[in-house]
Amino acid sequence: MSVTTEQPWFPRALPGAPSPQVRLFCVPHGGAGGSVFRPWQSLLGPGTEVVPVQLPGREIRVTEPAERSVVQLAERLEGPLTRRAEGLPYVLFGHSMGALLAYELALALQESDRPPAALVVSGSVPPHVPRRTPVMHRLPDEEFVAGLRRLGGVPPELLADEEWLALFLPQLRADFEAAETYRALDALRPGVPLLALAGADDPAAAPDEVENWRDLGTDVTVRVFDGDHFFVFTSAEAVLSFVARELAW
Repeated sequence: MSVTTEQPWFPRALPGAPSPQVRLFCVPHGGAGGSVFRPWQSLLGPGTEVVPVQLPGREIRVTEPAERSVVQLAERLEGPLTRRAEGLPYVLFGHSMGALLAYELALALQESDRPPAALVVSGSVPPHVPRRTPVMHRLPDEEFVAGLRRLGGVPPELLADEEWLALFLPQLRADFEAAETYRALDALRPGVPLLALAGADDPAAAPDEVENWRDLGTDVTVRVFDGDHFFVFTSAEAVLSFVARELAW
């Protein structure tokens, strides 16, 4: 099957893994496109293919409405993802909002004939734990933008650009609504290892909160890295080295 069959979820293959043994599906954080994971392929061996997931409302899908429900997003993505795996073992990796979507996907797929080999979540409070941070998606624009500024990840010049905000603020609100309204209805069953990663200085998902992912699986490993909410990008080499070692790639 051609790698373009499941467009627009997986718009292009990354060079560097011509004959992979495992596929790493990477689900981005709120407001981000799959391109944030493009540098990762060069940090992994040729046996692992990095497959960025492109969600509605961003990059080449910017004209599509953003989905406001993690559960509905997972329902839409489940079939394309398993077909894109093309029979190989696959791992789900999600950051922040993407971690919740990856978790919901793992729940949906764990009893299928093609379950994930593992789940990796980063920068996220587990969905059964009340959040310490304020609910953002209902805030007035000024306060919402201030919250984005505190989290980082969006260049300050964009947050000061009224035209950019007019275009992208609705999509960002939809992403925050999806994350902030999601609640897990189940836990992972034996057979799907869970790695939960935290940034030591993450204001949105403190390490002690990330520890609570242990409640949602029987084989759970928690690791803390240097950095803030976007530690998986600033410490990408250390993160991917740890993941590869834990999963014996």
